[in-house]
Amino acid sequence: MPAAAGASTSPRAEDYIPAAFDRIYAAFLAGDTSTLDSYLDDDITIWIPPEPQLSLGLAGLDAIRARRLADSGVNTATAVTVHDMLVDSHQDVAWARHVLVVELAGQTDVMRVTSVWHRDGSRWLQVHSHEDLLPGVSYPFTVLLETGPAGSASA
Repeated sequence: MPAAAGASTSPRAEDYIPAAFDRIYAAFLAGDTSTLDSYLDDDITIWIPPEPQLSLGLAGLDAIRARRLADSGVNTATAVTVHDMLVDSHQDVAWARHVLVVELAGQTDVMRVTSVWHRDGSRWLQVHSHEDLLPGVSYPFTVLLETGPAGSASA
């Protein structure tokens, strides 16, 4: 059946983005920055550990790459596994959330990742990424039962 007039021919974000992350993380492990960057908008903003400042655009990402030590975790990662992926969208904007487990030489890092994407013709591009390192946390998460007084530091 032909697409209705004005209907998008690009894939649904809920289908495209999980597959894109598979290719992004494979490119990361292979050191293939060209493939990785092909999923990023030129003006992407990025928060990554251990960088305290917001990275602006592909030029900002390239500056982070240039500062990394040769033996940093980027170069020693042996596996990257995505868990609990959730993708939602509205019109030309999508957001994804997932847990990322990175196996490194001698340690495992667990991160929460949130990203925002926009539709660009027949594909989706990542416009924001926020990786939140969870030191001392393993996956799957252990459910903690509250035994103390009620209350929380967050809303």
